Amino acid sequence: MAAHPIVTAGVRHRIGNGQSTLIWGHPWLPDDPSPLIQTSMLEELREARVAGLIDPQSSTWDPHILSDLFIPEDVNRILKIPVSPDYDDSWYWMGDPKGTYTVKNAYRRIVGEYESNPGTFDKWVKMWKLKVPPEWKTFLWRAICDILPTTTNLIIKRVEVDPLCPMCALDHEDVLHALVFCEYSTLVWNITQLPITNIVTDSFSTWLTAAMMVLTKEQTRLMIAVLYSIWRSRNAAVWERTMVRPTVVVHCAAVAERAFGTAHYRHPLPEPTPSTGQDQHENGATLRCHVDAGFRQGTGEATYGIVLISPKGTFVAAKNSKLQFCNSPLIAEALAYKEALSWLAERNITTASCLTDCMVLRSTMQQHTTPIYSYVGVVIDQCRTIMSLFSSISLNYVHRQINLHAHTLASLAFTQDHSMYWDSIPSDSIIALIN
Repeated sequence: MAAHPIVTAGVRHRIGNGQSTLIWGHPWLPDDPSPLIQTSMLEELREARVAGLIDPQSSTWDPHILSDLFIPEDVNRILKIPVSPDYDDSWYWMGDPKGTYTVKNAYRRIVGEYESNPGTFDKWVKMWKLKVPPEWKTFLWRAICDILPTTTNLIIKRVEVDPLCPMCALDHEDVLHALVFCEYSTLVWNITQLPITNIVTDSFSTWLTAAMMVLTKEQTRLMIAVLYSIWRSRNAAVWERTMVRPTVVVHCAAVAERAFGTAHYRHPLPEPTPSTGQDQHENGATLRCHVDAGFRQGTGEATYGIVLISPKGTFVAAKNSKLQFCNSPLIAEALAYKEALSWLAERNITTASCLTDCMVLRSTMQQHTTPIYSYVGVVIDQCRTIMSLFSSISLNYVHRQINLHAHTLASLAFTQDHSMYWDSIPSDSIIALIN
């Protein structure tokens, strides 16, 4: 019940046929400035439903009714909402692309309203994705959060201990001193020859952030291994009254990092096996259809660009145009993919590999078991229906640079008055069109 205000603030009504949504009273519009209708309500229309604003013949918004009832700002916002007469109206959570409420989304909605303090560690995603043993990540998390049992932290907890560092006995021990600036730790870092010995700061999280910015992935893994080994050596000094040679610390860290990588990530990959659909573009067995969308947040304008490449890598055809108004970049990407599928079907192409630089779209298309309550769910359903007409079709992710031609065409479409189509011309000439 404590989360009730957060949930109600983030739910919206998705318009399908409009029969269960109140025009005044339900949050169903884009959030600028409010999900509620801003036009003053007529008392006789208190129970009026959104279905009354839809033309039953064209299954689109009735412009005459809209202009008669609402102020221009509301009319513009309504026209950005797609109408789906084959779907019932439903609730969805606006903080998630799929429209599903989760505690994680609610947390991000709250925390996102605040700016992080200077010096706050902001590499969490990169850190958790590192290919190192889980216990190293847990240790690093404890170090960043300053909850390692250093003498300084123990004294704060009212534990009676000697405040001096157990390794050098020259200074009070905190996380930064123990792992970086202690004379013993400094000797270890000099042996590694990692380019981080000149980082000067008074915070371990700041030191780690700076280090991760200058190191490669391989060097970052070695750095974490060394940090973990230094802490183990420090514990040996506390409990066993022994000190490991700095050269041995570095050697053990490097061996542990290589052993873990060899066992978990560096084994030879299996030979690819022929399959239908997924990743067929890698062996050049089918046509490649590059697709991308353009979206302008302020106006809701959206465009798409499509480039068709033969299995040998030669240009086949290209197309671009404007899309209907959208309320999110993901819907624009989904509509662009739908246009690409329809265009391929019109050309009687039954086998193709579609390529997008939108990772969210690709993952959403692959999740067949999870319901999608947001507007993008309607477009995804339509895409899947069209895909069923193909003998083999897949959607794969590629980097933006590989999808540059489709991206350029989508950008170009913002300045066009009508659709454009290219056939039997070199693909490099598409880039020249933007100049």
